[in-house]
Amino acid sequence: MLNRVLHLRIAVVCHDSFMVWLAWMLGFLIRYSIWPESPDLVFWSVEILAVILIQGVISFLFNMYRGLWRFASMPDLLNLVKSATVGTLAITLFFFLLNRLEGIPRSVLLMYPFLLVILWGGPRITYRMWKDKYFYLSSQTMPRAIIIGAGHIADLFIRNAASNKSCHVIFIIDDSSAYKGAQLRGVKIKSGINQLHQLVEDCNIDLVIIAKQNPDAELIKNVVDQLATSECKIRVAPDPDDYDNNLVNFNHLQPLTVEDLLGREKVELDWNEVATYIKNKSVLVTGGGGSIGSELCRQLARFGVSKLTIVDHSEFNLYAIDKALHESDLVVNSHLCDVTNQAHLFHLFKQSQPDVVFHAAAYKHVPLLEELACEGYLNNVIGTKNVADCCDEFSVDKMVLISTDKAVNPHSVMGATKRLAEKYCQYKNQSSETEYLTVRFGNVLGSAGSVVPLFEKQIADGGPVTVTHEKIERYFMTIQEACQLILQSLVLADDHDVLVLDMGKPVKIMNLAERMIALSGKSKEVKITITGLRSGEKLYEELHYDVETLTPTRVQKISAVKHHKQQSEQLLNGILSGQQAAQKFEQDLLLRQLGRLVPEFKKHDLQVVEKLPTKSNKTT
Repeated sequence: MLNRVLHLRIAVVCHDSFMVWLAWMLGFLIRYSIWPESPDLVFWSVEILAVILIQGVISFLFNMYRGLWRFASMPDLLNLVKSATVGTLAITLFFFLLNRLEGIPRSVLLMYPFLLVILWGGPRITYRMWKDKYFYLSSQTMPRAIIIGAGHIADLFIRNAASNKSCHVIFIIDDSSAYKGAQLRGVKIKSGINQLHQLVEDCNIDLVIIAKQNPDAELIKNVVDQLATSECKIRVAPDPDDYDNNLVNFNHLQPLTVEDLLGREKVELDWNEVATYIKNKSVLVTGGGGSIGSELCRQLARFGVSKLTIVDHSEFNLYAIDKALHESDLVVNSHLCDVTNQAHLFHLFKQSQPDVVFHAAAYKHVPLLEELACEGYLNNVIGTKNVADCCDEFSVDKMVLISTDKAVNPHSVMGATKRLAEKYCQYKNQSSETEYLTVRFGNVLGSAGSVVPLFEKQIADGGPVTVTHEKIERYFMTIQEACQLILQSLVLADDHDVLVLDMGKPVKIMNLAERMIALSGKSKEVKITITGLRSGEKLYEELHYDVETLTPTRVQKISAVKHHKQQSEQLLNGILSGQQAAQKFEQDLLLRQLGRLVPEFKKHDLQVVEKLPTKSNKTT
């Protein structure tokens, strides 16, 4: 290997020395070609040897023989210019001191550095282009691409695409007036993002690359909608701030995700106060193996809690999160426990002595709980009651209940049970030293049972994608964002019962399905089927009641709901009555009781009333 490098260096020295001789000779040839009576040209002499030696020393001082021709670049070319310029000055000074430049025309000294740069640089650039396959006529077989955005990312991508011949960029689309009529690395910049579909068809485009830093959701939706029926693929160029510039190339293009379609604005949160509050505290998380619970555990692990107790009734989920967290130095205690088992919970609280409790354990599948109301009530209501009572008994500082937008004006058993869980925590807040917080938000992307993984599976299976109603809408946010905002709620003032996360604008599920199909490239194969609203399902979800007043908090994207006092005796007796009905599997009685405790839950209340005797109907 060393011999090969040495041989290459010797070859470069010989090449450059020959080019010095050639540049010097060409200078004389050009000079004498315009001189009527030119002297005979001498092709070798002591003076020429001196020129080669002087220029060789200067080139060595400028490290010209260390560079690799394979990666010749602009800095290397600038080095050639410097070496040729300094070499010319040194040669001029040498001959001036030797013989006052006798026999050396001044014009030769002027032409020499320019000729030398051309003779040195030409072979280097040609070799680089040859190694980069620049001369190969492969554009006919390469993917034909359009780039959206004429900024720094596009510049890096085009440079690397030209280097590795990964794709052929036809043109760039950017509606900014600053780029009108301009070119970027020889690629024309056009306006007209709204004509993208036509441009793709006319130019036979295979690939559309979004090369903008943090592209907004509206742009992405526009691109996806226009190309929904096209076989053209859509990709996003990586952000050069997150990667080395050389990674902004074809191999590192990223497919669009559902998160890109939602375009959730990234919020910069202040973690100092959260870290100060939670550091060295003992924390317990119920439902810690679920989607929200496991992400909460991961984020809590970064804050230096003294101990993390994870509770879940799923052995597999508990094993997965326990294994993930035990790779760190965090003290983790994992327990298989059902939150409806009050005695087991009491034992765990006594053992772990938590300072903060996050209650994420819940049944949440709406259609399933319509048929299994008793199980849903016991888990979501009695389970919450058991956790809240243990927090009170063991003087926990704060308990955070993870709730849902389905708890607002509930149409489903799931929503009604979560609303009742909220009410019980509000009731406990009136007399307990523990602070009870409820955090309410909508759907999270990627959670178990969410519509997004369902659509992904249906698309992968070839369809159809099932949507229950053309007008149905839902709120969405990412699991990471939801958990970050849940943690931020810990540092809010003590007079808030219910906190509502800003979910942005609701998303039409039909549009989401269409765009997910478009992203998969199966628009022509996968169809959408309307199945009709399921039992307990609403067209629109709400994050707060009309009578509830939302007030902003000092944490961005979190609002507080004004405190509502709960009638203690009536609420507690009603919950216990519902527990008795659920334990006896008297579902009709349970639904009637649930309708009394949550008056907004009208649907099941009416269904139960219709089943009651005439006397009861009149009474009702």
